[in-house]
Amino acid sequence: MDNNQSVCDTMLDVPKSVAPQAQKFTAVFIKLFEHQWKTYEGQKKFYANSNTHSKMSARKFCVGGNWKMNGDQKSIAEISKTLSGAALDPNTEVVIGCPAIYLMYARNLLPCTVGVAGQNAYKVAKGAFTGEISPAMLKDIGADWVILGHSERRAIFNESDELIAEKAEHALAEGLKVIACIGETLDEREAGKTNEVVARQMCAYAKKVRDWTNVVVAYEPVWAIGTGKTATPEQAQEVHAFLRQWLTDNISKEVSAALRIQYGGSVTAANAKDLAKKPDIDGFLVGGASLKPEFVDIINARQ
Repeated sequence: MDNNQSVCDTMLDVPKSVAPQAQKFTAVFIKLFEHQWKTYEGQKKFYANSNTHSKMSARKFCVGGNWKMNGDQKSIAEISKTLSGAALDPNTEVVIGCPAIYLMYARNLLPCTVGVAGQNAYKVAKGAFTGEISPAMLKDIGADWVILGHSERRAIFNESDELIAEKAEHALAEGLKVIACIGETLDEREAGKTNEVVARQMCAYAKKVRDWTNVVVAYEPVWAIGTGKTATPEQAQEVHAFLRQWLTDNISKEVSAALRIQYGGSVTAANAKDLAKKPDIDGFLVGGASLKPEFVDIINARQ
């Protein structure tokens, strides 16, 4: 299927095999549906993207640490020292989402095999947009990822599905890799709307993304972010399986097989190994725990 023609413009059929609750949505109609300073040499050794084999092992595990609005030079130096001295799983790609003001500082301290991400970027290269930063600016200081669509951007700053998708489109065009976040609130889950919500959010991305090679989707149930509550491995796998099938039905089997889907929502060293065993969970987007030494254990969850 052409990922820009009929995606989300037709009836969304949810396979009964994906999840029991998905049966409620068998007929859901979704309406909305290098320039002067190059990254230093170590970044060129960055891990390659996963290929299009359908086996779980073919999709390289990817763990992101989202520091949010936390950290200072001292704490960032300590975290970087911990990661530099640790034996990190070479089969896991690691990305750190650092506050913008510390991106270059963190890039110079973190291991060269650890990627650096902006936590947000605007949808154009430059202009009169006070307070915003562009993908070009992120690239200029050594970042090669950006986190977009996080629930806090959606809820607190009122970013719409459409704006987030436009940001993703521009970031990809500028050569950044994108962690594209989706997820439902507690009210939406309790109303049985989880699949409907994540499908709507994916539809917005799909209308703008033409090549999914440099995209990682992060499913983050909003009710589990920073609350200490975590979706059980079974609950997380259920949604990830739905997303995998959605990709097959609306984009292509190849994209479905290759695209990595992270789980985010109070991931800790205690629950990471169980979550990592699920076939459709290809990594994590970690909040508070990424600021602690236990982040090493989360990175190594597949070992």
